[in-house]
Amino acid sequence: MESEPGAESSPHDAGLAELVRRIQIGDQAAIRDLHLMFSTGIEFLVGRRLQRPPVPNEVAGVIEAVVQEIRNSSSPQTVNLPRVVAKIIGRLFPLVLAHIQARAADSTGQSSADSVLAESTPLEYEILTRHYVLGEPVDTIRTSLDVSLETVEQVIADARAEFFRRRGRRAGSS
Repeated sequence: MESEPGAESSPHDAGLAELVRRIQIGDQAAIRDLHLMFSTGIEFLVGRRLQRPPVPNEVAGVIEAVVQEIRNSSSPQTVNLPRVVAKIIGRLFPLVLAHIQARAADSTGQSSADSVLAESTPLEYEILTRHYVLGEPVDTIRTSLDVSLETVEQVIADARAEFFRRRGRRAGSS
């Protein structure tokens, strides 16, 4: 949850740090802002884990847990909000890796995406989640993770190619 020493912060990071600060002091509008910023991504991730559309209470539960985590933190600068959201989703809705691997045998695009993610490194997973789920710009991902632009673009291109390779292979083998 802590920032890397010497890592430059982007305006996106500064905005999230300000949002965290506002939540820590009890600003109710900040909680609404958090919901507006993250609810779509939370809904997507929870739905993937549950294999069905999440109900509003499940999304609200994630938001409540994120707010609690923020309030328990010592400083807004130590909170990596996207990472906190992902961690809480993982804690509230555990994903069984064997379940992903078993589903990899079917022909849906979702199982292709799941299997690509299941085989990714932690850095690749973070890049792909930030890009596809949170909608972060490539340059923000590069800066936040302190990697080269080429690395971010290559991870995205490789994952996309692997996804389409697996999807095409399954479609052709049916």
